[in-house]
Amino acid sequence: MSNLTGPFDTGKLSRIAPGSVTVTIARTIVPGQSDAFVNWCDDMIGAVHAAPGCLGATVLHPGVESDNYQMIFRFIDALHLRKWERSQQREELLSKIDGMVLTERVTVTAGTDEFFISQSNSELHKTKFGKFMADIAWVYPMSLILAVVLAPRIATLTIWQRVLVTTLFFAVTKKFGIGPLRRWWRRRHMLPQNLKQR
Repeated sequence: MSNLTGPFDTGKLSRIAPGSVTVTIARTIVPGQSDAFVNWCDDMIGAVHAAPGCLGATVLHPGVESDNYQMIFRFIDALHLRKWERSQQREELLSKIDGMVLTERVTVTAGTDEFFISQSNSELHKTKFGKFMADIAWVYPMSLILAVVLAPRIATLTIWQRVLVTTLFFAVTKKFGIGPLRRWWRRRHMLPQNLKQR
């Protein structure tokens, strides 16, 4: 599979890797602009769908662990993608969100038929034992820190307070420490991201 991501000119994609092309755009939005941005997304998705060579487009809204809006669309080849990138309609639509977007990250991936198949099967490579060991790999050091560092400091608290502090400790470390680390690791191995463009 020709899985190409990085800071290259998409105009060269047709010579590097023929076949379908997927573009993923992650944006964080200025607080208070979400409703306007969602309306803009509807307009953009409609325009992309109508573009020649488009195989599909969608928007993924922020989840519990992310504040990114993910816009994903596919074209049958890089030439059709390039025509869309140079279209007047796209430029007009992009100009409408200049004041709404805080950050933007774009990834272009070529040879995506196999990519989507591999994404749908990616969880199959991790066995139940592997998942169990992955959980142990973060629970054990966190438990050690809890026992050595935190436990002596909360020893005078009531049992209910100690349980609350322990629960908060594990919840916070998982959400803000282990969770982001796992997402970074998965992205690094499935879809490298760093290309910035408009």
